[in-house]
Amino acid sequence: MTKEKAARMSDREVIEELREAILSVLPSAEVAIVVDPGGMVVRAVSEDFGPADEAARRQLILPAVSSDVAGRVHTWELLTPSEAQWFGDLSDNQSGVPGWQEAFDRAMSGEPAEITFASDLDEELESAPVVTFYSLKGGVGRSTALASVARRLSSEHSLKVVCIDMDLEAPGLDSLFGIESRVESDQGAVSALLQYEFEADCQVLDHIIPVDDSGRLYCMPAGRLDGHYAAQLRSLEPEIWYRERVNALHRLIDDVRASNLRPDVILIDSRTGVSPVAAPLLFDASDMAIVCFHPHGQARTGTELLTRALLRATTRRRSPRALTPEPRFVVSPMPPGISATRLAERAKTWVEGWLEPLVSVRGEAPALSPEEITHVVPYNPDVAFSDTVATTKGQLAPYARIADWILQIIPEPATDRAQHRQPSGRKALALQQLSFSTGTAESLDSEEFLQDYVVTRQVNETADPEIPLILGRKGTGKTALFRWLAAGRVDGWTPVLVTTPQLRERPDWSFSPESYKAVDTVLQAEGLDWGSFWQVLVALAIHRTEPQPGLGVPHAAMEKIDDGELAAVKAVSEVLKDPMGPLECAEWLRKIESVEGPGLLLLFDGLDTAFGHSVDARSRRASAISGLLTKQADLAPRLQRVRFKILVRQDIWQALRFENKSHFFGLSKRLQWEEREEYFKVVLKRAIRAAPFKEGLADIDAGLVAVDVASWSPKQVTVAWNALVGERMRGERTAFTANWVWNRLADGNGDHSPRALLQLFAAALDWERDEEKRSGYERSILRPRSLALSLEQVSDRALSALLDEEFQELQAVASVLRDYGRTPVGEEHLEGNLPDTQEDLIGLAQEVGLIAPMESDGSSRLFKVPDLYRWALSVTRRGPI
Repeated sequence: MTKEKAARMSDREVIEELREAILSVLPSAEVAIVVDPGGMVVRAVSEDFGPADEAARRQLILPAVSSDVAGRVHTWELLTPSEAQWFGDLSDNQSGVPGWQEAFDRAMSGEPAEITFASDLDEELESAPVVTFYSLKGGVGRSTALASVARRLSSEHSLKVVCIDMDLEAPGLDSLFGIESRVESDQGAVSALLQYEFEADCQVLDHIIPVDDSGRLYCMPAGRLDGHYAAQLRSLEPEIWYRERVNALHRLIDDVRASNLRPDVILIDSRTGVSPVAAPLLFDASDMAIVCFHPHGQARTGTELLTRALLRATTRRRSPRALTPEPRFVVSPMPPGISATRLAERAKTWVEGWLEPLVSVRGEAPALSPEEITHVVPYNPDVAFSDTVATTKGQLAPYARIADWILQIIPEPATDRAQHRQPSGRKALALQQLSFSTGTAESLDSEEFLQDYVVTRQVNETADPEIPLILGRKGTGKTALFRWLAAGRVDGWTPVLVTTPQLRERPDWSFSPESYKAVDTVLQAEGLDWGSFWQVLVALAIHRTEPQPGLGVPHAAMEKIDDGELAAVKAVSEVLKDPMGPLECAEWLRKIESVEGPGLLLLFDGLDTAFGHSVDARSRRASAISGLLTKQADLAPRLQRVRFKILVRQDIWQALRFENKSHFFGLSKRLQWEEREEYFKVVLKRAIRAAPFKEGLADIDAGLVAVDVASWSPKQVTVAWNALVGERMRGERTAFTANWVWNRLADGNGDHSPRALLQLFAAALDWERDEEKRSGYERSILRPRSLALSLEQVSDRALSALLDEEFQELQAVASVLRDYGRTPVGEEHLEGNLPDTQEDLIGLAQEVGLIAPMESDGSSRLFKVPDLYRWALSVTRRGPI
């Protein structure tokens, strides 16, 4: 081996070669190798050394070691087992000291073999997590963030928090907490670490100061700044911690955990830059690393290298699997103004690039996206120029998301875990019986549909017969409402189906695109408008559905009509061709008022797809729907016994242009899931049909099973939701599963589809059934991780439903987004790559929620792709910044 090659070898490679060389000579030897500032310390313990002196022992080993590799060793300890007892322990750390050189060497090597974070585990950590706040450069609000998060965790979440100031060269955590005057000489982290280094008896509580009177927030300062502190700091040797019998850093952390304080979490403020103390904190001691930076070009390369090093590190925590420090990013301080949006996007774009090693090694574990693990803290002059951190809830609000990250890995108290535990037998039965039907409202049979349909407050409002127009975006439940109305659920009103979606059984007069095209030809030939057609079709639908005593038929052409759509089209066409036909139908409708009986509720749905998808078909649809609405406005004042209920897609309504459109202001309702708890009732109503799950809810709150799900209060919804899928979403953007689902299933307009929710839970149920065979989980029926691992399937189905079922013209936009592969995307890029067309495809994509506009400085509009569609389009967060 050449000297140049040996010099290029990492410490890990040298350790491996030394170990192999020694074992080739002494196969039964115990070998320990650690890295020291002057080189490596190699200890080999073997009976084969016998009475030989040191020179003979070296002569036995060194021929197997290349001279250049041997030159990396500064101390050889070649011992017999009896001699080794007098030398004490030598830590056998395969990576050597968790220092910067070794960390950066790993960062520049190949992809990590496996990455598991604490938040990936279904089980709780066995002790308080350690979270280190770090920044490569100063002035980014790192210490302020730590102190603010500590106050929020202790005050808002009633957790016991111990903060340790390890910014030893520039301490200041005690000042931020306002306890600087209470720090005594020989008190603090430096003094405690020195005591551990010399194996002196250290009473760790002597170095901790209560921050307030709550009994929940404590600080271990670095020490009192004076000459004695400076002398102690010079004596501290972080490099020797990992080759001494007692690791001073480990003992400090372990003693804090085991102290009478029993903290829920330990927050550590690290020194900036490449300092000797920062490396073991980040790469060995921490369960989570909060990396603070400002998206300036100077910070990019160094923070990227740091992130890659973190992703290749292994913490000291023992668990069934080796754990990697979990990175989170705080962008601070963010200046005010429109440039903040671009800077935030720049930071998230960087982070996505830094996370690339995760893609191939995470397996089934949830992917981490920049949106989930990056938080922006806006600049606040009151905070910047304050001597201490704020204590009010409002002032701590900007740091809430960082606190939520940490909450994900804080072990829940054993008493709470026991309270939430699901008996294994009951869970197994629940998994067998649970079913989340993912069929469309059109495909479900009536009994199944009505059993599962949730009659929310919004449903009751939109069912009002005096409201003729119901608007809703794709997937918000228009067809489900139509089916509920068609089942005759409005007291005093008999439903009459005029146009319908693709139901299993639909009336002959609910036409297909070809039939509407034929009708259009007749209307043009006869010089009639679409209002005339609807007048005729309504009369036909009422006559065939609810014949009116004493009125006869609306027109002779309707006297005897064969079964089938063709016969219905011919009959309607014949009426339209008769100059008096539409008038006769109008007169027949007027006479209905004289007939006693329940009101007739005319239902119109399926209009968005009934006319076809071509340009001509969409133009025909616009004319037809405009004619229908005009006819409703004309007939409504004269018909008290007949009411229209027209369900129209929001984007179609907005594009319509017809006279007296303002008539519908105040006479329309929009279907939109504005309340999260109402949305979740869709899945909970299906879940409670499983008897074991219902029994579990009864054990928690008997009131839950005594009333229908539709009448549950928000608090009751939360209780049932947590029993089904758990409260906290581990390893994702927010600490709460409810927030996670609500945010992920929103389209670009913030609308939510019940079908997507059911698809998510159906996929999660399938995954949980398989996973339960491998590892049990008793805290909820579905473990939260099942949701994250099922989102990609939902995304594929949601995109297919959007493009294949209704908006085929948007395939071109989807193709451009897929080829670009990033979000956000600039308007110029979209325009430059879309085919020339008279249609505003970008506007349509925005209207239906495929893309959403972002704040812009005016130079170019940016659009983001919502998570609901991002996975299916293979779009990452690396935008055009």
